[in-house]
Amino acid sequence: MEPIDVLPLILREMKRNHVSKVDMARQLQISPSSVQGMLGRPTLQVQKLAELSEIFKYNFFREIADMLPYAEPASATVTNDAKEKDELQERIKALEMEVGILRQTLKDVVSR
Repeated sequence: MEPIDVLPLILREMKRNHVSKVDMARQLQISPSSVQGMLGRPTLQVQKLAELSEIFKYNFFREIADMLPYAEPASATVTNDAKEKDELQERIKALEMEVGILRQTLKDVVSR
């Protein structure tokens, strides 16, 4: 798998939000030279990316996840399956009630 380059994503959000390296350093509570070093490395710690997500109010993780060719985590699938199952059970109850009403109506019509 190719490495995921988050630097263009960060630079795009910096530009879009008009945030300079000095502004980012202040918000991260680190020196501007540390920001320069961070942006010069090929990798970034997850915690730093989480902090940048907070600064920019942007979910870098979602964008990265959308780049991956993998399915959703099993827990998300289980949650979706459970929700779908609940919806189907509600629909079955509604249909059973409708069948009961139709049967009673049919009995009433036949007995006249």
